[in-house]
Amino acid sequence: MTDSQTLNWFKIELLLTRSCLTLRKIFKDRWFLFTGQQWQNTTTDGQAFITGIGQNIYKNCGNIQKIMLTTGDTNQWDLTTLVLVLRETKPIRPLNKMKKQKIAKENIDLLRLTNIRNNNAHHASKCISDAEFEIIWSQLTPILISFGDDADEIEALKLNTNDAKQKESINNESTDEAKRLKDLGNEAFKQKRFDEALKWFSQALVLAGLNDFDRSILYSNRAATYLEKPEQTEFNSSNDSRYLALQDAEHARDLRPTWPKAHCRVGQAYMALGEFEKAVHSYNKALALDPTNIEMQNTRDFALERKHYYGRQEHLDIRSIPRTTREQLTELSKTTGLTTEQQEKVIDMIRKHDPGKDAVFTGHQYRDGDDNVKQNYELAAKFYSKAVALGSAEGMYNLALLHQRGLGVKKDMRMAIQLLEQAASQSPIMSDKFPVPNVGVAEAEHSLGPHYETGVGVKMNYHKASQWYQRASDHGSSTAANSLGLMYEEGRGVSKDLVKSEQLLRLSAVRGDPNAMMNLALLLFKKNDLQDAERWCQRASDNNNMVAKTLLKQYQDAAEKEREHFKK
Repeated sequence: MTDSQTLNWFKIELLLTRSCLTLRKIFKDRWFLFTGQQWQNTTTDGQAFITGIGQNIYKNCGNIQKIMLTTGDTNQWDLTTLVLVLRETKPIRPLNKMKKQKIAKENIDLLRLTNIRNNNAHHASKCISDAEFEIIWSQLTPILISFGDDADEIEALKLNTNDAKQKESINNESTDEAKRLKDLGNEAFKQKRFDEALKWFSQALVLAGLNDFDRSILYSNRAATYLEKPEQTEFNSSNDSRYLALQDAEHARDLRPTWPKAHCRVGQAYMALGEFEKAVHSYNKALALDPTNIEMQNTRDFALERKHYYGRQEHLDIRSIPRTTREQLTELSKTTGLTTEQQEKVIDMIRKHDPGKDAVFTGHQYRDGDDNVKQNYELAAKFYSKAVALGSAEGMYNLALLHQRGLGVKKDMRMAIQLLEQAASQSPIMSDKFPVPNVGVAEAEHSLGPHYETGVGVKMNYHKASQWYQRASDHGSSTAANSLGLMYEEGRGVSKDLVKSEQLLRLSAVRGDPNAMMNLALLLFKKNDLQDAERWCQRASDNNNMVAKTLLKQYQDAAEKEREHFKK
């Protein structure tokens, strides 16, 4: 059951989405005003825009927006695209004073609309009190009315969150035929005959006289089918199955705005397109309507994790590139001084004396692949589970990682967090007589930090995140020291303290974390400590930090200029 405060948040989302209807008309009016041409929603119009007055807008757009603009079909343009186009498109012929003033006022209202949209999209709790709702609604309503929307329809939307009543007449014969075709499509989908499924769903969708309920299901099912068609190339065409899935999912959502599955389907399409922030936003709308849906929560959490993964640019970290067990041993030999054969003897000895470690090592081989061992995530999970049963923190940690990604096991963020907490509760050392790190403990402690920092699978809590980072850092985690240093630098979850931040970043850098080396270099550069900044940037670059490789020349030039100055 959706509570009233979550419903308030969702109503604001509905009203914001509704604004697209009037914004499309405003764009067409402006196009005629600016160019003297009628906009017909054709690819010819799209080409005229992206090669003419919209050329600079097109160049600075992301892939999805570029495709939207290229189609020329404003019905495919979302709120972000419409606002961007309206605010940035300039006339190519002179306008009189009255028209300039009208456009200027509309652009001010567009900015206000954007601010409300951003605040709502990034609302931490997605819960809005009745008093706050009334304020936001009263801010949005006059904007939409000034754009040409109907005040009575807006008021009706405020009072009623049920899907709009069917306006067109229903054809019973078409309804029966659509059901037959839908059943054929569903069966073909189950049998993985996706082209055939697309054919049946498409034939059903062209039938006249279907109700919005049935049409939304057909669009949703066809979107799901498009998402099953593999696309290996970079997204650059409106015929890409992922883009077609997005369009169908949005049709399903527009026909039934309060159907959680439609919003979820939009999220799935955005995930396939790599638009993780938009995916999270769609999943949040689905959860606002169905907050107890565990599967939907898991899907949203995975999208949120991917959003922050790319936001932190972890995909650029060379350490995240998958390597086989053999490659890892070869790399490790450079730091230990032991040959691969010597390391294998050590591992064999550990295997004989520690069944938990034996299971973990076997799990690693199946997870990463090894000589004569084919990569198999299901078997990796099986051996990690065996290690968990034997009380291995390392097994708990690695099984949690598989649950986070759904590799060999069900994708389950809550199970992942439970395993991380279980690992983090173990002793950080093997034993008092053998005081070496208990692998998996500090790693789990650090992994819990980002969950609380970003709200993935748990309620966002910066202070708890800082506590987990502190524990992990105390237990030797270089990555955690880097993360905690950034929190002190920004004052998130802890009091802002640049001295403490520098100490932690330096600790992490000394422990060998390339990201900390670069973050320390950035902090030192801000302090105008150019010589030390250059040294750490160089070390980060030597350790394959991509940001450092980009900035190294700038840091070297600044440090050299300072050295030349002191020579005089």
